[in-house]
Amino acid sequence: MKPFRRFISRSILLSAILLSSCQQEQKFEVPQPAAAKISVITTIAPLYSFTKSVAGDYAEVENLLPSGAEPHEYSLSPEDAIKISRARVFVINGVGLETWLDKMLAESKESASQEKQIVVDSSSGVDLISKDPHIWLSPKNAVIQVKNIRDALIEADPDNAEHYVKNAGDYINRLEALDAEIRAAVGPLKKKEFVSLHSAFLYFARDYGLREAAVIQVAPEREPSPRHLADVINVIKKNNIRVIFSEPGVPHKIIETLAKDLNLKIYDLDTLETGDLHPGWYEERMRANLQVLKMAMGQ
Repeated sequence: MKPFRRFISRSILLSAILLSSCQQEQKFEVPQPAAAKISVITTIAPLYSFTKSVAGDYAEVENLLPSGAEPHEYSLSPEDAIKISRARVFVINGVGLETWLDKMLAESKESASQEKQIVVDSSSGVDLISKDPHIWLSPKNAVIQVKNIRDALIEADPDNAEHYVKNAGDYINRLEALDAEIRAAVGPLKKKEFVSLHSAFLYFARDYGLREAAVIQVAPEREPSPRHLADVINVIKKNNIRVIFSEPGVPHKIIETLAKDLNLKIYDLDTLETGDLHPGWYEERMRANLQVLKMAMGQ
C-alpha cells in the first residue's frame, strides 16, 4: 500500500504544480485595461476641427453645438451643462461669441468640483478686432488657437504629450501652407473692397489686404435701418463694387433686392460657424471660400 500512496501523493503534487504553473501563465497573459482617454468638449465646428487634429486618437473629442446650430444666440440646455461639467478640457472660442456660457463658467470657477477642468479660451494671444469674434477665419489666428489647445491637452494628459506636440506641429504646417496659398491667390485680385451680410471677415481682410467697405447687418439677426441701407448703397456706388457676399443657406430679401437694383452678383462666403465634424473640414471650407473670392473679385 505504501508505494500506491506515494504514487497518489506524487500525482497530487504534480497536479498542483501544473495547476499553479497554468494559473501563473494565465496571470501574465491577462491584458491590462487601457488608460481612459480624456474627455474634451468644443463649442463650434472650427474648434472641433482644430482639437481633433491635435488630439488624434488620444482623446475623446465632442462638439457641443449640434450641426446647423447658430453659435451667436445658442441656448444652453441642462444636458449641455452636464456634458460640459464632465469634460476634462473645455475649448471655447472666446471674444464674446459664447455669451450663453458666461454664467456657467463664472459659477464653475467658484465650484470645488470644477478644479480639475481646464477651460481653454482659444483666442488668448490673438490680436483682436473689436466686435468681431470670427477669429478662426484667419489661418494665422487658427495657428494661435491650435497652440492654445495643444498646451491644454498636454496639461490635462502629460503622458501623451509627445503625440499632441507632433500632431499640432503637423497641423500647423498645413495651416501655414493654407495661409501661403490664400496670400498668393488674393494678392493679384483686381478688387480689394467688398460688401458682406455681416461683419465676419475682418481678420481675413486684415491678413490679406482686403477691405470690408460695408455690411448689410450691423448685428446678427438685426434688420438694417433705411438710413443704414442708404449708406451701404452709397458705398457700393462710390467703390464701383459689383458683387455682394451672402452666406450659405441664408436667404435674405434685402441682399436680393440690392443685387437686383444695383446690378450686383451674389456670392456665398461661409463663416464656418457650423459644419461637418472632421479634422480636415476647416481646411476644406477655407479653400472653398478662396475659390469663391477668386471668382467674385477677380473680375
